[in-house]
Amino acid sequence: MTSMKYRSNLFRSVRVVGLFVCLGLFEPVVHPVLGQNVRTPALNLEFRRAETAWRSGASVLEAKARVDRVLRELPEDADALKLRANVLLTMKRPEEAAKDARQAVELRPDDGEARILLAESARLSGDMETARKALDEAADLILDDAGLHVRMSWNAMEMGEIEKAEAYARIAVALDAGEASAYYQLARVFLRAGKPDLAAEILARGLKLSVLDIFMIRNDPTLSDVSGHRLLADYTGR
Repeated sequence: MTSMKYRSNLFRSVRVVGLFVCLGLFEPVVHPVLGQNVRTPALNLEFRRAETAWRSGASVLEAKARVDRVLRELPEDADALKLRANVLLTMKRPEEAAKDARQAVELRPDDGEARILLAESARLSGDMETARKALDEAADLILDDAGLHVRMSWNAMEMGEIEKAEAYARIAVALDAGEASAYYQLARVFLRAGKPDLAAEILARGLKLSVLDIFMIRNDPTLSDVSGHRLLADYTGR
């Protein structure tokens, strides 16, 4: 009987609090976790516009200016730090990108993308020890994102870690058979390893699935080396 009375009072309290929230008479207190976005609507709009400007390539300078505004107000916004690191990498300023990536890693130790950014910026800055360590840590954290596996593969390839580059690219293809960049990256790895037949084979698979574009292969500085391979002969007329 006491238990039923307790539950009744609890449900009544929940309904009252819900009513107060709807009327604007009560605002629940939210305690953000470290690195979590707590942007105002205006700052969130600024972040989204910065992200769009960077991803579209429309204006890297606009993206930098907008994300700078967000970080002036929220210096521990991990997503904004990652975005600015990406922008700085696009601007060929890896040392500055590494600072933002490192801070994002500190704020979110389980964020694999932040560790990829640290690996890439450290590699481009010449800090190969940090780059290799961060890439290995990223691989332990990222499980089901094909795009991030492609990026890991690219960085591993540029570090001379061909076996890891191949493994990451193979995982990307397995995770998402419709991800064109995974096929292109795996083919690049095979070419770097001196295996043109395997490169042509993976490109042919992507072409057969209508995921890849033969014209892009022909015009790519690296992939064009196998554009005349016999395995791609059926697609050269497209």
